Amino acid sequence: MKIGDLAPDFELESNTDEKVKLSSHLGKKKIILFFYVKDNTPGCTAEATGIKSQYPKISSKYEVIGINQDSIESHANFCQKYNLPFKMLSDPNKKVAALYHARGILGTYTKRMTYLIGLDGRIEDIIEGMGASNHVSFVQGLSDSEHN
Repeated sequence: MKIGDLAPDFELESNTDEKVKLSSHLGKKKIILFFYVKDNTPGCTAEATGIKSQYPKISSKYEVIGINQDSIESHANFCQKYNLPFKMLSDPNKKVAALYHARGILGTYTKRMTYLIGLDGRIEDIIEGMGASNHVSFVQGLSDSEHN
């Protein structure tokens, strides 16, 4: 998958017990779709809370959606514990992660990747790498550009 490609559509359950379909969000706001390894781990908590810190500045123009293989219950607890204002989707079979090239070695986990999806459903940017700081810095950059 590369910049300019159409983002694959999917439907998954969220921490709010609703089904979320990517295509239902297109055309309304750009989408920050972030894949992360595991709820309540140090790096993933830093990533999620780092994105949360930018959320008030970006939420009018960006929809934020997190995905990994953890259960709905795990996501609900994670979101409640850290007061996360965005939806976390459960991808237990890592099928959506595979569509987005976010499956880890041997497919045993979801790796950290962030996609910026435009209003037209095309991928505008891709951030890769296991360090949470690059992903948070990317969202910080979006926040900064909104206020310039």
